[in-house]
Amino acid sequence: MVTTTASQGGRTQRSMIARRVKLALDQFVAQGVFQHVDGGHLRVGRLTHRVLWHHDRPHRFVLDFDAGAVTLPSLLPATLPPRLVRELRGIMRQASSSLLPRERTQFDPDKAELRVFMKHGSLTFSMTVRNDCYEYCTQQLIALANGVLTALHEEQACVDREISRIASAEHAVE
Repeated sequence: MVTTTASQGGRTQRSMIARRVKLALDQFVAQGVFQHVDGGHLRVGRLTHRVLWHHDRPHRFVLDFDAGAVTLPSLLPATLPPRLVRELRGIMRQASSSLLPRERTQFDPDKAELRVFMKHGSLTFSMTVRNDCYEYCTQQLIALANGVLTALHEEQACVDREISRIASAEHAVE
């Protein structure tokens, strides 16, 4: 299995990879997943895009040429309950397990390796790109993160409704 990094190529290869990733990000705007994507800023081997996503919140999407990875740093805050972080990590492990049948996995392990970790007190999602599959990794990482953000939003909405219901019931008793 070959892990290809953009650092192995020159400026032209990095430029081509950057264009391919930008097109993949623009597809999410066309699909309505993102509200907006700002062009990336290259600094120290990393191209950072700003995406306007769930509830008009800005997030960073980093194309790391030297590491051969795409990353969503600080996707979730450190204030998540530890139980929820453990559940997320378990889901991610299942999604990336090469022991499961291919149709049961979230993505192709021959194209990407998923990592979820705490960095600076926030949960970061990252995919190491294999075999020059930058678009695939971008699409899979965004789809996976979008599913997590949507599920967390729905869970928070349920909690908020329950709090409102309890508050209304207590107010009605008075």
